Amino acid sequence: MNESTYKPRNFRVVRHVTKSRILDIQDALDIGKLRIELVEYAEGEGATQSAEHYAEPDALALVFYDILQGRPWEKYVEFKGTVQGETVISRVLVVERVEARNPVKITISRGPGKVTGQGAIQPLGKPEVSVSVLLSEFDARRIALTVLRHMIAHEAATYHARVAAGTRRPGETGATAREPEAEFFPAGQPATEAPAAEAQARTPASQDVPGPEQSDVASAAAPAPAGTQAGPRRRPGRSVESYWMAAERLGLQRAEAERILQDVHGDWAEAWKVLRSLEQASLTR
Repeated sequence: MNESTYKPRNFRVVRHVTKSRILDIQDALDIGKLRIELVEYAEGEGATQSAEHYAEPDALALVFYDILQGRPWEKYVEFKGTVQGETVISRVLVVERVEARNPVKITISRGPGKVTGQGAIQPLGKPEVSVSVLLSEFDARRIALTVLRHMIAHEAATYHARVAAGTRRPGETGATAREPEAEFFPAGQPATEAPAAEAQARTPASQDVPGPEQSDVASAAAPAPAGTQAGPRRRPGRSVESYWMAAERLGLQRAEAERILQDVHGDWAEAWKVLRSLEQASLTR
C-alpha cells in the first residue's frame, strides 16, 4: 500500500517527516483525545520502532498556544498508560525546549508501569521504547497552529450536539424542563398584540370574558375626526409573570403545578392553557 492510498485509523490533523522520524497527530476527539504517534525509520529498512500517546487536548492546546505566541515555557510531561490483564504499560509524553538548532523536542516513551493509589499509571524503571523528534521554531509553530485550528473547527462543528448530549430535555426521565419566560394577563387587564399562533392559542380562554379589549379595538378602528391628526396610540401596559407565579396567584400548591406540567409531558404552552382555563373557571363561579 503506497502513501497515496494509505489511510490512518483516525483523521490525520498534521504530519511532519524528517530524514529519520515521522510525527503524526491524529483526531481522536470522539473519545476526548489527540493521538500522537512517533515513528523512527531508516531509509531502505522501514520503521525500526514506534510509540503512540493519547494526549489531553486541553492541556496540549495550552502548550501549543504558548509555542505559537512565543511565550516562555520549558517542559510539559503527561503520564498515561493501560492495564492489560496483569500487565501495566506506561506511556509518557514530553514536550520541551532544548538547547539545539531545532529547539522544540517531542518524546514518547513506552515501558512497564505501576498503578498508584489514585489509579494513575507511573513508569516503572527504564522505558522499553523511546522515540523523539526535534522541531525548528517554524515547524513547531506550524504544527501548533494546525492543531489549534482543527480543535476550534471541531468544537464549532459539534457544539449543538455536545450541548444537547450534556443537558436534559423536557420529557426525559428525571428532567426538569426549563421554564420559558411567558406572558400571563390577569383578568381585566388588556393584552397587547400577539403573533397569530399565540392569539389562536389564547382564543378559547378569552372569548367569553368581556373586557376593555373590545372598546380598544373599536376606538382603534374608528377614523379620526376631520381636521385632526391622530397621535401615536400608546399601548396598554402588561404584566409578565412566570408559570409558577401564576400558579401561586391562582392558589395552587407547587406540587399541583408540577403535576399539571407532568400531565402535559413538559409542554409549557399546554400547561399555560390549563392555568388560563382554571382562571376562567374561577371567574364564572
